[in-house]
Amino acid sequence: QAATLAQAFHGTSGPETPACTRARVCLASRGAEVAVGMGLSLGQSLFLYAAFMALAIFGIYYFVSTAPPLPLSHCADIVTPMDVVRGRLVREPQKSILNLWNCLREYKKDNWWHTTAGIWGIYVIFKIFGPFGAGTSMVLSVLIGALYDEWAEPNTRYSLLAHLMGVSGEVCGGAGGWIMSYFIGRQILLHYASEKMAKLKEEMDKFQGSLFRYMLFLRISPLFPNWFVNYSTALIGMPFSYFFLASTLAIQPAATMSIAMGGMLRDVGEEGLDLVKMGKRGGMMAVTMGLLSLPLIPADDWAKGIQRIKIRFGMSKEKTG
Repeated sequence: QAATLAQAFHGTSGPETPACTRARVCLASRGAEVAVGMGLSLGQSLFLYAAFMALAIFGIYYFVSTAPPLPLSHCADIVTPMDVVRGRLVREPQKSILNLWNCLREYKKDNWWHTTAGIWGIYVIFKIFGPFGAGTSMVLSVLIGALYDEWAEPNTRYSLLAHLMGVSGEVCGGAGGWIMSYFIGRQILLHYASEKMAKLKEEMDKFQGSLFRYMLFLRISPLFPNWFVNYSTALIGMPFSYFFLASTLAIQPAATMSIAMGGMLRDVGEEGLDLVKMGKRGGMMAVTMGLLSLPLIPADDWAKGIQRIKIRFGMSKEKTG
């Protein structure tokens, strides 16, 4: 099956082949451009992926080893990057976030730039190497919301700096994964995720009128893991500009929710539990999330929804029944 998929992805203009039809991964337009990477073998692709990961690990090690030391009294039981890879951050999110918050809150007072660069860099790296950092995005966004109160909106005390860090980390990390997959990921995905690639193309056939709408659908749909969307869309002819813009739009509601949650946890830790204040902030953030979600509704669905409302209230010229 992987060989059939690879033949289909190598296809260029010309008549559609039976192999391409069976695999369901040839593009609907045979003249469309398909990213074929650098013509690497599976072994070469895996070697480069491992080399890039090793380089990232070395970068993290060098950054941590040259940074000012952590306050041991507050940082004795924090999660490490390897704990994140092993899944501890996902298995114990509450304990992990509280321990990291207590540690980094003290560290940030005297080392703001190191703290900010370190958290943002870790976020981006785990997004680039998605399968090894799956499930960490929300936890890291909550942590960012708990740590940063700069550029706060007056009514909700929502930190615009935290929002910028979370959104930019998500988008830049995803873009890094897209670029890496474009050059070295084709053989890896065709070998290890051939069924998902076929399903991706099957869904793509339903959105032939707009690649951007399909990219937006992939970003808000739970159909595929986030890391797989980052990697696979580089191989099906999805323009990078569509990927980047759709990712930026689609992440807004989730980033708002998780960062606001972190801000509320910070307030509880510093000021105690105030249910009235928490309810007020929660309501305002829910309205904000709703407004941010409106642009994600496709234009066709908007038109159909408005038409249904008109028919329901007798405002449409169309006769029903």
